[in-house]
Amino acid sequence: MFIFKVLHRFAALILLAGATLMLLFTVFAGSIEHFPFNRFYWVQADTSGIPSANADVTRWTFWGICHPDSYFQAGTNNCPGLGADVPISPLDNFGNSTGIPQDFITNRDTYYYLSRFSFPFLLLALIFTGVALLLNIFAICSKSMKQASFVMIGLGCLFCTVGACLITAVSALTRNHFKDAGYPAKLNASGFGLVWASTFILMVLGLASCFAVIRKAKKSQDEYMESNPVPATATTPAYVPPNDDQNATQQHEGSGIRFFKIRRNQNKVEQDSLA
Repeated sequence: MFIFKVLHRFAALILLAGATLMLLFTVFAGSIEHFPFNRFYWVQADTSGIPSANADVTRWTFWGICHPDSYFQAGTNNCPGLGADVPISPLDNFGNSTGIPQDFITNRDTYYYLSRFSFPFLLLALIFTGVALLLNIFAICSKSMKQASFVMIGLGCLFCTVGACLITAVSALTRNHFKDAGYPAKLNASGFGLVWASTFILMVLGLASCFAVIRKAKKSQDEYMESNPVPATATTPAYVPPNDDQNATQQHEGSGIRFFKIRRNQNKVEQDSLA
């Protein structure tokens, strides 16, 4: 039993560390032009037909747009004006509507706010997951730290799920409308693999934490019931109504006895009168 607990704690610690690392790459992908952060982005499109793009290929990250040398280049370079929480909105990124697909102009707010809100959600997920990792490391020393780590994992899972859904939605819309306008476009499988893998891990850890809390509560309740048994209470006998057949029999027998008594008294009176 002890070995099972140690293995379970070690596996949870490894998974939590992996989720934290993947969220770190997700949030800071594109922030610097060096490996491995330059390998991850959200969406890429051929922007050779957009004069204000000033590049044949454009990639979008949380930190701005980058212009790789070719469409199939693995790493990302030439990222001017990097900054946190840059939206995936070609109208805002390029500053001109010439050559931009019409949907990016008509529904500009959709792209702008979906991408802008995804960054803080994933950043909060990274913070909560990192705190949960630290609390899980020191949970051996304190039970309260273990309980606090459960809360941090739940919050990290919530924010990571929402952020992953938002960035996936806006990236898919961007790719589809570039393709509809005749521009080749694609999503980065590595980037989305990281964010959804971390989301899955946090979901598993969150469910495991819930089951652990429920099992612990049930065990505590069982121990309390064993140490404080409920005293047995005396039961009052239930009222049983008399049987009608039995009453009739008793009444018949009583009538017969009274008849013989009356008959015997009459015989005695007759004998006395004759005498």
